[in-house]
Amino acid sequence: MNQTDQKKSPLKLRNIITTALLLVMIGLLVWYLYQNREAVGQLLSLSPGKVAGMLLLAAGACWINALYHKMILDTYHLPMDLIDWAGVVFVSNALAYVLPLRADLVFSAAYYKRVKGFEIVKSVSVAAGNIVFGVIFSLIQMLVGLLSTGLARGVWPGVLWLAFGGLTALVAAFIVLCLRFGDHLPKALLRVPKLQTAVSGFNDLMRNRRLLWRLLLCLTATNLLHLFLFMMCFQAMGMTVSADQAMFYSAVSRLCSMIAIVPGNIGIKEAIMGASSSLLGDVFVNGVVVSLLQSVAIMVIYLIGGGICAFPVVSRMKNAQTGPKENPKEVSAP
Repeated sequence: MNQTDQKKSPLKLRNIITTALLLVMIGLLVWYLYQNREAVGQLLSLSPGKVAGMLLLAAGACWINALYHKMILDTYHLPMDLIDWAGVVFVSNALAYVLPLRADLVFSAAYYKRVKGFEIVKSVSVAAGNIVFGVIFSLIQMLVGLLSTGLARGVWPGVLWLAFGGLTALVAAFIVLCLRFGDHLPKALLRVPKLQTAVSGFNDLMRNRRLLWRLLLCLTATNLLHLFLFMMCFQAMGMTVSADQAMFYSAVSRLCSMIAIVPGNIGIKEAIMGASSSLLGDVFVNGVVVSLLQSVAIMVIYLIGGGICAFPVVSRMKNAQTGPKENPKEVSAP
């Protein structure tokens, strides 16, 4: 067996495992929804106005997400038009519903390398740092949601607090690592290339304070739209939910979306949301159905936008020269 075959074998095995897991999760989700078909049946009776409202909020969140990525890429002086930033974001996010393990990030990195001459390593590093920053924001939102729910309803779920504490400890350790070593990790840690990539990307974001504040504003706007979307999804299902509960659900949903195991985290995200809902004193099926409704609203927007932008994005990749180009000049942090 040659080296190429050796490299392909683990990849094939990973794809097989991921595909099998996806089929199992879809099967379990379908079975569970069938067992609770009365609750699911309410989805079919949603009014056109409610559907339009949810899609409008989802579209706003998706568009701000595209602007978020544009702000990051602008720091590298990449000449871009609407297709280069919004088109790529919509296509890559649409691919996230059919490709596992954040393969959408690989697609966007390949696009900027081929069309703009932007180094793939740098692009992936930026994406990794962006994910870490998003996780920190979601944990803060999760903390506010848990505290508000506890103070307002007297519900202090130990499991959720333990999960929050574990995630916070991991993020804190990562931040300490970044502050202690900067971009130069110890040799022992260099054996984990993904860690090096995340550290480099996160440090790039932290150095550019102006960019950091702009991204924070975008994240705030996006999470507000997701918050309203969750509240509308609960209302559409005939359930009442407070703003603090919706804030918690939105944070959990965002964390699930960042760490994708199967395409779109189908089944996994719904199970986590159902468990979280149950631990907060609600009904398990409510969390599952509301999460599914929110996911469908976001998925519809990305699939429609990705479908519209797929042809120009793919055409530019095919027509771009594969030869080396001059790397864009990076803007130093103020």
